[in-house]
Amino acid sequence: MAQNWEIVGGADKGGVIVRAGADTKSAQLEPRLSFGALIEQIDLKADRLNYKLIEGTGPEEGWIAIKITGKELAVKTDRLPKAAGGPLPSKVGPNGEAPLPIALLFPGQGSQYVKMMDGIKSNPAVKDMLTKANSILGYDILDICLNGPEEKLEETRYCQPAMFIGGLAGIEKLREDRPEAVTRCSTMAGLSLGEYTALCAAGVFSFEDGLKLVKLRGEAMQEAASMGEQNMLSIAGLEKAKINELCQQAKQKDGSSGVCQIANELFPKGYAIGGTKKAIEWLKEAAEKEGALQAKILKTSGAFHTPLMQPAQDKLSAALEEMLPRMKSPVHTVWMNASASPMRPGCEPRDIVNLLQKQLTNPVLWEPTMVQLIKEGVTEFYEVGPMKQIKAMMKRIDPNAWKQTTNVHV
Repeated sequence: MAQNWEIVGGADKGGVIVRAGADTKSAQLEPRLSFGALIEQIDLKADRLNYKLIEGTGPEEGWIAIKITGKELAVKTDRLPKAAGGPLPSKVGPNGEAPLPIALLFPGQGSQYVKMMDGIKSNPAVKDMLTKANSILGYDILDICLNGPEEKLEETRYCQPAMFIGGLAGIEKLREDRPEAVTRCSTMAGLSLGEYTALCAAGVFSFEDGLKLVKLRGEAMQEAASMGEQNMLSIAGLEKAKINELCQQAKQKDGSSGVCQIANELFPKGYAIGGTKKAIEWLKEAAEKEGALQAKILKTSGAFHTPLMQPAQDKLSAALEEMLPRMKSPVHTVWMNASASPMRPGCEPRDIVNLLQKQLTNPVLWEPTMVQLIKEGVTEFYEVGPMKQIKAMMKRIDPNAWKQTTNVHV
C-alpha cells in the first residue's frame, strides 16, 4: 500500500512550495500545497518527495521538500481522506432502497444547442420547473433554448441555467423510461456546472435554490471573464507533467500578471488549460512544437477554473454560505470536481460547500473521478442532458465503461 503524507508546515506562508521536478531550481507550480493536505508518495529522493494529491488544494502532482532547517513540512500518516473514509451506503434515494451500480452523469457548459428540451418540454415536472425558472430568472429560458439565437444561448449567463434545467429535465425523461435508475442509482457526478445539477438531483438543495446559485454563478463568471483578456486551450496528446512545465513557462512569458494552469482533466492526455490571453497563445505554439495531437483555442468567454475566476468565486462563496442552513445531506453519493472524492449520504453539507467554494478557481478532476467510480463497482452509466460530450470522453477513459454508457438526450 502506498505511503500517505500530511502537510504540516507552510501554514504561515499559505502552503508549501511545489516544483515540477526534484531539482530545487525546477519550475515552481501554483498554487502552493495547502496546510493539512493529504498526499500519496510516488517517489522519495533524500528530502524531496514526489507526490500525488489525495485531499486538499494545490497541484495534483509535483515535488516538495519534506523538511527545511529545524522544521518538518510533511510527515507520514495513516490518515484516510475524509470523504473516502466512510463505507459505501447500503440505502440510497428518497425511499432508502438498496443502491444499484448506476451512475448519473451531468454535462456542463458546451453541450448546449438550439432546440434543446423540445422533446421533453411538455412533461408535467419539466413544465413546473420552467414556470418557476421564468420567475427566478426574469426571462423565458425555454424560448432561448428552443429559438436561440446560438450566440445568446452560448453566453455564460444564459447557458448555465439552461444546462442546469436541461440536466434535471433529463432526469424526468429517464424516470419515465427506467425509474429505478433515478431512485436507486448509487452515484452522481457533474462536469463543472453539471456538479450543481448532480447536487440538486441528489437532494442537497431545492430546484429553486439551485437555480438561484446557477444564475449567480453564470452572471459572476461572465463578469469575471470581462475583466481582462482571457482564453482557454484544449490540448490532447501530451503528458500532464509536460503541460504543467509549459504552463509555468507561459506564465513567465506573460510577466507578473500571467496566469496559465490546467482547468479540466478530461481524459488521458486530454486537458483544457485556462489563463491570460498572451500566456495561452504562447502555450498553443509551445504545445504544437512538443508534438501535441491537438492545441485548439476554445470558444469560451473566460478562463474558467483558474485564479482569474476569483471575483466570481467570492460572490458565489457568499451565496453558498447564506444557503448552507437550508442544504441537506445527499441521498446519493456525489463525486466532487475539486477533489475527485465522494460526498456520501450522511455527510455534512458544510463539506460540500467547502469544495464548491474551490471549484471555480481549481481544476475539474473529471478523469480521476471516472476512474474512481469504476473502481467502486459502477457498471452502468447514464449521461443525463444535452449532447454526448461525457460519453465521448468515457471512450478514452475506459472503453468498457463507454459501452455501458447511455445518453438520455433532451
